[in-house]
Amino acid sequence: MKKSIILLTLVALVVLLAGCGGKKTSEELPDSTIKVNGDTPSWKNDKATAELDWYINFDWFAQTWGNDVSSKYITKDTGVSISYLGGSDDKLNTMMASGDLPDIITMDGNNPFVKDADKFAIPLDVLAKKYDPYFLDKAAKPETLKFFTRDDGHIYGYPNFSNTKSDYEKGGIYGNQAFLVRKDIYEQLGKPDMTTPEGFISALEAAQKLGTKDELGKTVIPIGVSPFTEENPEKNGVFNRTLADFIGVPMLTKDGKYYDRYTDADFQKWLKVFVDARQKGLADRDMITMTKDDKDARLTNGSYFAYFASDLNGEPDPLSVWGKEHPDKEYIAVNGPASTIGNKTVLPGTSIEGWTQTFITKNAKNPQKAMELVTYLVSEYGNNVMNFGREGETYTIKDGKPVLNPDLLEFKQIDPAGFEKKVGLTTHLWLQDSALLSRQMGISQFPKALQQPKKWTQDYVAPQFELASLDVYLSKESSRNKEKIDQNWAQTIAKILDAKSDREVDQAMNEFIQYRKENGYDKLVEERNNQIAVNVKKLQ
Repeated sequence: MKKSIILLTLVALVVLLAGCGGKKTSEELPDSTIKVNGDTPSWKNDKATAELDWYINFDWFAQTWGNDVSSKYITKDTGVSISYLGGSDDKLNTMMASGDLPDIITMDGNNPFVKDADKFAIPLDVLAKKYDPYFLDKAAKPETLKFFTRDDGHIYGYPNFSNTKSDYEKGGIYGNQAFLVRKDIYEQLGKPDMTTPEGFISALEAAQKLGTKDELGKTVIPIGVSPFTEENPEKNGVFNRTLADFIGVPMLTKDGKYYDRYTDADFQKWLKVFVDARQKGLADRDMITMTKDDKDARLTNGSYFAYFASDLNGEPDPLSVWGKEHPDKEYIAVNGPASTIGNKTVLPGTSIEGWTQTFITKNAKNPQKAMELVTYLVSEYGNNVMNFGREGETYTIKDGKPVLNPDLLEFKQIDPAGFEKKVGLTTHLWLQDSALLSRQMGISQFPKALQQPKKWTQDYVAPQFELASLDVYLSKESSRNKEKIDQNWAQTIAKILDAKSDREVDQAMNEFIQYRKENGYDKLVEERNNQIAVNVKKLQ
């Protein structure tokens, strides 16, 4: 049986790598159909049309092309129309194994396939030199290009939301985590200080004693947190990093090495505060098993006094519904759990590695038009079209910046879901420059329900470039061990939150530490430190 499993695994690996090879190599690219130069994007001179397939590796993705304002403008400019495809890792694995790849692929920048991009993607620098040198000379960010250049000298994927050092210096970058409270209850309680363990529990107890009812007539729950789901960027509510960020647990040691945040004494102290809240019936009893729909329903109905959000960008619809119907009871961001030893809150803004990476595959039917589209979307002009549409039709220029027409801006801020479906501006985001959008649109880019929380984050956002792409290039052994350790941490957090005493919390943590030790943690940390050193060198 073991021999059979090993044989099947080897066969699958051979098929996978063979499939990833694709049909087209850099040397086999057809000649450009136009004369190119670095001062003019090729889409301006290339009047040919193309229909391309673009796969987005998220199973929640359901957007279509050509039904909204921005995609219509993009197609009119570039001649490229898109068939969007969505799916999960299973679908991506199948495509890679079969070699039946679409023209363009977008995936999370931490996806394991990213490091094997040379097997399935044509280097963007090769495509750019042949078809669209404007990408390298003018459209892409120099710091981003440098960071994504691999040891072989090539750039395979380009990120969205890549914020560089110069972007941070220009300002306008927002965080995505917040501690929210219902304004009416918070003020009724006298705006309590919830930054200390004692003040935190005291405020939750006071909120419980008020007995405030939600929209359904049920007693308001003192505190809830982001759901423990795969679709949430933080898989374990706020207990992967959000809590640690709020209380200022370091990411690096003083000598620039990887810091073990889970065993930090202050982090452990605050974990026990949440356990205490659970024991006293102050926290959502479904915290660990709650679905996204459950959470959305609670926020829509004003069912929480406090809500600890690890992903503000995932909350606009329920917060907008509640805030529109109850403006005097809206959710606002306040200072939440804080360090007991004087560390400052440090929230991560999007770093230089961005969120996703987009690749042009070796199977691309028309690599020239695919490259022209990528250049277009990465450029400032393309970002303006994606975010604002067409000057004189959907926006005007004021003080040198594009401004959406008032009716569109109001639509976007009050009904973000309807705006995304009908208008689409700022929603085709797979090569979006979020820092540029922030400088142009400021806080008005967000739905009204997110504006105060997003503004609150600005004082605490800081770059963490050294940690970019930390686990992307791990060895296969460390990647497997990381997955096992992550799964064990999820189990450990569940045990901790259901613990009946501090002793049970300590026991669960000791078991987790032992499990890590037995499953390659030291090697994992060594490889992370190597990546940190690589990042520091690239950033010089």
